[in-house]
Amino acid sequence: MKNNTFAIYEGKEYAAGIKADGKIILRSEDSQAEQFGFENKTIADNTIYVKYVHQNDIEQIYKKQIEAIYKGYKFEVVETKGDMISIVTMTGDYKIWEKLSMNLIDKGIYQKWINKNDAIINEIKDKILIK
Repeated sequence: MKNNTFAIYEGKEYAAGIKADGKIILRSEDSQAEQFGFENKTIADNTIYVKYVHQNDIEQIYKKQIEAIYKGYKFEVVETKGDMISIVTMTGDYKIWEKLSMNLIDKGIYQKWINKNDAIINEIKDKILIK
């Protein structure tokens, strides 16, 4: 699953993390970020742009989860590719998941790729309080 912590910095949302010293690390895949003081980092052949800021510099920081309501059931969205989303569940009745043609990808974990237009998508943000 992908990082689900985000921060709003200068009006824009960035993937984020909280360092042990309380600083916030912002991450972007957009090369334009260098114009705004982000540093270019290459990790395993992937280029990302990072910037360390103080807590006071961000507007908010939160955990974000995307959920999909598909055929009346609630699932977590773990990946998006174009118009397709990957929905996953680890709870509930496996007989229902099998009727929905979901794949058992690990013990107790069911997954399926669906068109995002076939579901109701909700974005849930839980504010993080930093000391």
